[in-house]
Amino acid sequence: MVKKFGFWIALLFLILALTSSVFYLYTKSKKVYPNEVISSVSKSFKSDLKKFLNLSRISAEQLKEDAQEVDIDDLPIGSLNQYFSKFISSDKFLQGVVIFGNSMNYVIYQDNDSWVTTHNMLNDSLVKWTRLDNNLNETGNWLDTYNFFMEQKELDVLKVGNLKPGEFVWRTAQSQRQTRQDKDLFFVIFMLNDKSTSDRAALMYRTTDLDKKFSSVMNYETPLVTILTGRNNVVTPIRTDDTLLVKKVEQVLPEVNKAFLDWKKTQPDSAATISFIASNTEFWIGMDTINPILGAHSYGITISQPDLIANKKKLDEIFLYLAIAFFIFALAGFLPVYREHQKLKSISIKKIKPLQGEELLKVIKRGETEFVEFKSSLRWDFMEEKPNKILENVILKSIAAFSNAKGGTLFIGVTDDMEIIGLENDFKTLKKQDADYFELHLRKLINNQFGIHFANNHLHIHFPEFDEKIICVIYILTSDKPLYLKTKNKQAQDVEKFYVRTGNASHEITSLKEIHEYIASHFKKE
Repeated sequence: MVKKFGFWIALLFLILALTSSVFYLYTKSKKVYPNEVISSVSKSFKSDLKKFLNLSRISAEQLKEDAQEVDIDDLPIGSLNQYFSKFISSDKFLQGVVIFGNSMNYVIYQDNDSWVTTHNMLNDSLVKWTRLDNNLNETGNWLDTYNFFMEQKELDVLKVGNLKPGEFVWRTAQSQRQTRQDKDLFFVIFMLNDKSTSDRAALMYRTTDLDKKFSSVMNYETPLVTILTGRNNVVTPIRTDDTLLVKKVEQVLPEVNKAFLDWKKTQPDSAATISFIASNTEFWIGMDTINPILGAHSYGITISQPDLIANKKKLDEIFLYLAIAFFIFALAGFLPVYREHQKLKSISIKKIKPLQGEELLKVIKRGETEFVEFKSSLRWDFMEEKPNKILENVILKSIAAFSNAKGGTLFIGVTDDMEIIGLENDFKTLKKQDADYFELHLRKLINNQFGIHFANNHLHIHFPEFDEKIICVIYILTSDKPLYLKTKNKQAQDVEKFYVRTGNASHEITSLKEIHEYIASHFKKE
């Protein structure tokens, strides 16, 4: 069962390898059209974007609900830290939160395995930042300018009067300080209480974490994700810390903004694909609309044409690598099966069902044939009426002859006249007078002459009983290699003889040429 399972698993891998090869050849030969690729990427991206926006909406609604009866200016820093550390941890995409009251602001964000927070007056030029461990215990503090993560022009959006009740505004922000890892952030800003303009909030996200949110486009080197919001603001977070890439992207942004504004004027309600040239490179934008979520109602994906082509090549290579891997797995699965087949081609000996009763008697009554032979005894000499070890070689000769031919069945305890006489005389010559010890002695002879491998995998020994007479039936399968009978000649010299079953007799082939020709034709390598 295990071997069969291994074979089918190997066959499955072979089918997968062939399928992957076909896909590789098909995709490699298929012409790449950038407009089709960017359109496909844009469609697959839509579901990722909607999931992200819906998670942000849930967080914003939960925060607004919890803040209905709370004055942020009056809350102690400890309570804020307790609440917002749990709040941020509950949203796998959320990086931090900014809260602005009338006179105080509060910021908390997750920094690897710690929290960084502040709670200070709005008009302070320096801000005291505190680092907390996961248990919210203080581990250190320092003074810094507030705009390390949001510039003043972005802060102005949070001022009273700049936000409308129920409105959500998206903004990106970059740190002035190049030493910060989280210098690229983007926010969704809203009023905590639609009936009051005093408290406002911003959910903070890190652009370099977009890989986790927008998996459909992150296979590309520098894709630009653009969101069009309710104020027709074009927001394009940059998901890289590489200064050279940032400068390259900044050269492309004006063309992206222009393409979006042109699209909103001409085809505001349908998907569109636009190409443009920037920095001597052709870019493609796939744009589409979504049902408004948190003020976002449209989006676009911008990817350079070289990036589109390179990614297509990568996808082609994936099928090639899969094909190679599956071929290796298939080979690894087939090799043991093949080796086992070569080593034990006659393993079917285990499946032999010994004949019983009348079926066995019918075989005996048909007499000796090319596949059936009778021997009166293993070692009892009826002429001399005593044990004769030379007779044991006669049994071994018959086994070798059947094995070197087409296989057959050898009966011990049955005369040439098809009379069942049993093994009683043979039993008397052994230390223990039963079938078990007889088989033990017989197998020892076979093992010594032909080896344990042959005995275990090419023979099946059975002891049926008829009228209280036990006989021995040896089922012999064709060997996967020639068997030689080792014996002694008249000069007591060791010799090897080669026997083959022909008709109803075992014949010795004495000519070396004939032996060679027979072996070459009969024991062909598969």
